[in-house]
Amino acid sequence: MILVADSGSTNTDWVIIERDKIISSFITKGFNPYFTESAEIYKELKNKIPKNINVNSISNIYFYGSGCSSPELNSIIHNGLNQFFPDSDIEINHDLLAAARALFVQDSGIVIILGTGANTCLYDGKNIVKNIQSLGYILGDEGGGDYLGKLFITEFLYENLPENIHQDFLNKYKLSNNQIMHKIYKEPNPNRFLASFCEFISKHEEDSFLNTLVKKSFTDLFLNHITKYENYTNFKIRVTGSIGFHFQNQLKEVAKEFNTHIDLIEKNPITRLTQYHIKKQG
Repeated sequence: MILVADSGSTNTDWVIIERDKIISSFITKGFNPYFTESAEIYKELKNKIPKNINVNSISNIYFYGSGCSSPELNSIIHNGLNQFFPDSDIEINHDLLAAARALFVQDSGIVIILGTGANTCLYDGKNIVKNIQSLGYILGDEGGGDYLGKLFITEFLYENLPENIHQDFLNKYKLSNNQIMHKIYKEPNPNRFLASFCEFISKHEEDSFLNTLVKKSFTDLFLNHITKYENYTNFKIRVTGSIGFHFQNQLKEVAKEFNTHIDLIEKNPITRLTQYHIKKQG
């Protein structure tokens, strides 16, 4: 059996494959090595993996994760997995490669991940040949949920939102300004906290102020990332991630403004990624 995992900062999707069939799947919290300790991975797997799965029967693990961009960071994930699967061969890759394999297989193009965070790359059908650095939730992540949440909560704190939106937000979240600041600057995982507001934005996206805010997030993505790929208008552009999926109308509008076209948006790459590994086995 093989285990394929695709991990963002919020959730990890796991699929167990035997021969050419999916026999089980489950979800855990996300394991970004910037925010995760190895022991946390072991504990989460112990609680979430289906009880009928014999972990000793899993020969190979292919883990793709947000933040898995260096041997040092990858070792955090590897050590956590190795504690739970001591007999398995473990391969750690960046979630950009998962998205590229899922969206393009052996074709080439520009890959965009728009989940809690954001990242992009140019894929040649086999390898990632260029990546404009994301810079994370403080300095970058343009287009991602944390970036959109940051734009939104800034407008809220400055009292720039339309009055009805401002009041609806207060009624739903019951957060004071001081509580918001504390969660962002003092508590763990502020990126997830910021991204959590995207659900509220989605429910009010017809409001012209919020619609403009969403488009600004994607415009910044194109200005700071997509246009940096040479001859970017000549490439297919494909997207994965919940933010790209839920705000795809605005995303496609912005793409058109930059003389590009997005021909595929997948909410979650795990299904297509699983098919990639099934074919690879065959």
